[in-house]
Amino acid sequence: MKIPRLVIADERRHDSVPPSVLLVAALKNAGFPLRVFCAGPDEYLVRLLSLATGENITVLDSFVCGSPRIIKTVFQVSCEPSSLNIVLAPLGERQTDDGFSVFPSGPGLAKILECPLLPVIYADSSSAVIARILEKAVAGIAAHEAVDVPAVIFASVLNPREYQLLEVEAGRRTPLLSLGYIPKMLERNRTSLLELCLDTTSEKALLPVKAAAAQLYSMEGQMDWNTLWAFARLSPKWVKADEPYRNRVNGTTIGILAHGALDLEGDNASRLFSYLGFSVRKIYLGEGGNLGDIRTVYVPHGLGFLCAEQLLGIPSVRQWFTGLFKGGKSVFVNGGVSLLLGESFVLPNGKSYEGLKLFRYKGQFAMPSSDFKNVEISSLEGDDFLNLGEKLRGRRFSYSSVSNPGDRSRSIWTLKDAQSGRDLGLTGWSLGRGIASDLSVDLWSNIEVAYRWLTASKS
Repeated sequence: MKIPRLVIADERRHDSVPPSVLLVAALKNAGFPLRVFCAGPDEYLVRLLSLATGENITVLDSFVCGSPRIIKTVFQVSCEPSSLNIVLAPLGERQTDDGFSVFPSGPGLAKILECPLLPVIYADSSSAVIARILEKAVAGIAAHEAVDVPAVIFASVLNPREYQLLEVEAGRRTPLLSLGYIPKMLERNRTSLLELCLDTTSEKALLPVKAAAAQLYSMEGQMDWNTLWAFARLSPKWVKADEPYRNRVNGTTIGILAHGALDLEGDNASRLFSYLGFSVRKIYLGEGGNLGDIRTVYVPHGLGFLCAEQLLGIPSVRQWFTGLFKGGKSVFVNGGVSLLLGESFVLPNGKSYEGLKLFRYKGQFAMPSSDFKNVEISSLEGDDFLNLGEKLRGRRFSYSSVSNPGDRSRSIWTLKDAQSGRDLGLTGWSLGRGIASDLSVDLWSNIEVAYRWLTASKS
C-alpha cells in the first residue's frame, strides 16, 4: 500500500507561530488533500492546526504509545492513502556557538514511519552562519536516526537576494535541495491557547495566520509545492502493521462531547473507537437528552472552564449531563471538564463557582500553559476500568488540579511521574458506570483496557 507521507521538522520560537503551520495552511489553500499529524503533546499546535486547516489533528506521542508498533498503528488507522500525510515535529534549538541540538521526536517518527524528513530553518543571520547551522542540524538528525533528509525550507528570509545567497552557501555544506522560503514579512506573533479556544476571540486570533498562509500560497514560484508532494509520494511502500482489535465491535455508537475548548488532545480517541468498530457521533452541548441508542459517552480533555456556562448554567444541559452518571450510562470524563464535577471550582481569575456535586473534591483552574508531566496510572484495588497490575499513561497539566484532602471523594487510581518514578498522589473517581480524572489519559496507551471497558459498557 502506498501512503504519501513525510515529517516536517521546524525550528520554533516561543513567541512566533511555527513556520510549519504556515506551510500546512498554504498547502490547504493550494488544494492538496491533507491529513495532519502532530508530534505531541502540543495543545497549542493541535488547536491552531485544527483552526487553520479545518482538519482533525492526530497526535503521535512516543511516550503514551509506548512502542513503535502502536505509533505505526495510530498512523495507519488515521492516515489517508489518497492524501498528503504530514507529521509536524519540532526540529531542535540553536546553541550559543552556532551549533544545533536536534530533538529526537522528528527523526524518531521519520524512522518509524519510513519517510523523509524536511527541516525548516530560520534564516535570520548571514547566509554563511545559517549554512553552518543547517550542516550541524543535518548531522544531528543523522546522529539520532538514519533517515532520508532530501531538502530544506528556510523561514524568516528578508528578500530573494538573501535566499539566493542561502542556496549557494547551503549547497556548499549540504547536499539538500532548497524547496523555497517563507519571507520574514509573513512571520506572525503567537497568540495564547486561551484566545484560540474562546469563541469570541478565536477567529480574530486566527486571521493573521490565515492571511499569511494565503499570501504564501499566492506568491508564484515562492515554494516548490509539487516537489514537496513528490517527496511524500516517494516514501517506501507501507508495510502494514497488525491490527488485532480492528472491528471487534459492530453496530454500537459512542458519543463524543464536542466543543472548541475540548479540541486539544487531537482526534486520537475518536480514531481508536472507530478502529475498534464503534460508530462515532459528536454530541454538542444543548443536545442533551437526544442520545438515541448511545450508551457510552466520552468527554475529551480541554479547558473545562470554557464549557462551564453551558454545562452548569443551562438547566436542561445540566440535568442531561448529571443524568449520564445517575442513569447507568458509561461515561469517561478526561481531564479539564472533570474539575466541574466536584463541589466547586475556581477559575483562573480567582472566582469560585458551585460545581455539579457529583464528587466531593474541589477543582482549581489556572491560566493555560504548556507545562505538563508524563505520568503512569495504576489502580489501587482494581476497578471497573483498570485491573490490578494494569497501567495507563497520560499527562498532568499544570493549569488544572483537584483538591481532595483526606481523599474525601474516594480515589480509584494512583499515579507516578514517568521519568523519576516519584509518587504523585491519587486521581480517578467513579460513580455508577462513570469515570472522571483530572489527567489527560490516552486510551491508546492500553488498548486492551479501553476495549474491555467499552465492550462491558455495550452489555
